[in-house]
Amino acid sequence: MHDLIYLEDKSVKVSDSAMQIQEFKDFKRYDRSKDGIFFDKAMIYIFFVYKVFGSDSEQVSYLSNLPLSQRKMVAAKSHTSPYTLSEFEENKYVQKCVEAYLLYARTQNERLLDSLKEDLAKYTSYVEEMPMVITKSVPVRVKVPGEDRFESTTVDVEIPNTKARLDALKDVQTYRDMYNKLEQQTRNDQKIKVQQARLLEDKDVSKMISTEGFPSSNQMS
Repeated sequence: MHDLIYLEDKSVKVSDSAMQIQEFKDFKRYDRSKDGIFFDKAMIYIFFVYKVFGSDSEQVSYLSNLPLSQRKMVAAKSHTSPYTLSEFEENKYVQKCVEAYLLYARTQNERLLDSLKEDLAKYTSYVEEMPMVITKSVPVRVKVPGEDRFESTTVDVEIPNTKARLDALKDVQTYRDMYNKLEQQTRNDQKIKVQQARLLEDKDVSKMISTEGFPSSNQMS
């Protein structure tokens, strides 16, 4: 049983199930590029950017450890020439397919985990760039040369930024703890997906599932 978008012989393929989804059907129907190349490149883009969860490592994007923003840049640069990242991000048919893919292919935990991965990457970069010392203006009173009086002014001094860095590092650890818990939940989701797929592939079980009220593939095309 194939995922909506999958790898076969190192090529990205779109399953029959995906092509029954209205957003994918519309994109394919209205793609005016020569030989439908834009649709094909968009499917490659979606696979490498969004296929980051799964029990089969060969069916998961090799970019899965990167946050979403980086996956988009690498996928467009390495796999979708001559089309650019902006062409996918600004095309309504591509974006509707992305939304549909995330709706049907991901669990709620997976959607949350990918969002948290992006937040964690941004915040970690921010913390890493925090300076060890900061410059602060301090008010002082200085004697006016040649006069018997003082006046107020400020001087810049460098002070340790220790507390702010420690607080930020604690926040990073909180993010990581949340991420690890969600990651474990997504692993449990994957186990459930595999079990469900095996049940659907079991002919004896499939006979027990009523399809009354569901459109056939011919009705959906």
